[in-house]
Amino acid sequence: MVLVGAALLLGSVAWQQPKPPAPLAGFSFSPLISEWAHRDPHADLGLLLDETNPDLVRLPIYWESVEPTPDQLDFSEIDGLLAVVARHNETAPNPTRVVLTIGARNFLYPELHEPGWAGPRWQPFLNNMQAAPAYRAYFDASITRYRDSRLVYAWQVENEPLDYVGNVSTGDDQIKTAQLSWEIGEVHRLDPSHEAMTTTFDGWNVAIDEIQLYAKPALQLLGGYPSGHPEEALEAGDALGLDMYIDGPSTPLRFTSTDLREAWKEQSLAFWIARANSMGKDVWVSEMQAQPWADVSGQFNENDLLTSAADYRREHVKVVLMWGVETWLEHPAWMAAATKAMAILRSR
Repeated sequence: MVLVGAALLLGSVAWQQPKPPAPLAGFSFSPLISEWAHRDPHADLGLLLDETNPDLVRLPIYWESVEPTPDQLDFSEIDGLLAVVARHNETAPNPTRVVLTIGARNFLYPELHEPGWAGPRWQPFLNNMQAAPAYRAYFDASITRYRDSRLVYAWQVENEPLDYVGNVSTGDDQIKTAQLSWEIGEVHRLDPSHEAMTTTFDGWNVAIDEIQLYAKPALQLLGGYPSGHPEEALEAGDALGLDMYIDGPSTPLRFTSTDLREAWKEQSLAFWIARANSMGKDVWVSEMQAQPWADVSGQFNENDLLTSAADYRREHVKVVLMWGVETWLEHPAWMAAATKAMAILRSR
């Protein structure tokens, strides 16, 4: 509790450091975003690429899309998205590469993208299905199909695999540690040329990170507030991806200013970068909030996006992927802010 109090007092302090190398900057895109809005995913992705000219774009290889039946593999969805990136690169000033996300847990609601034929959407049924030949065929075929593509920058293995994010569509959908280990090992075996990164959501304060790491039972004093699994994710993959949100319905101490919460996020980022570097690994901001939270009357605005970009630019982060393209597509002001934020992140 003393650490929490100290963090509240020091949260707004910005420590001056030499400017580190610029991270690779980009965004996440799922075709589901466009389909839900009755738009063309290829046209949306092309527009986003042309407007922002990102270094990276994160794309999902959804199990439910690739394996519609246990004995059928269909990669047409991801092939089409990669073709859009390739066409963009024909005239872009700098080429865009892709981070491909594979696994049962993948980004965007409902988090667990399991085909209907696979059975119950919770453990232990999920783990049994992931050990079955059909799932492993999807997983291995995804790697071997794209490992030689010049577009591929890295793999993301599962999305927040160790975190509980159950919803009305799923129950206990945390990926077992043994399964995650197998999947990361399989990427290493089949594609030793590219890193295998995995993600977790970030705790709301560096004090929580320290308590979780060094005095985990003390979290019970805070009601066992969920704070992600950054240490476990860091140990599991080649790099740690942190999902960092400033304002949303579950944000603790939401009565504080966005400026203060942005400072907390930067401090947490610096904490995990130092820890990752001690292990010879890197840290990504795998999801940087770049839109207001849907259906929530919040404080996060375009200026907060730019402030976050400036904050994260001060840290030795390898990759920053922004989250919020559905808002950018609907609101030109947010598209302009995202483009400016990307420029801030990549400034020398």
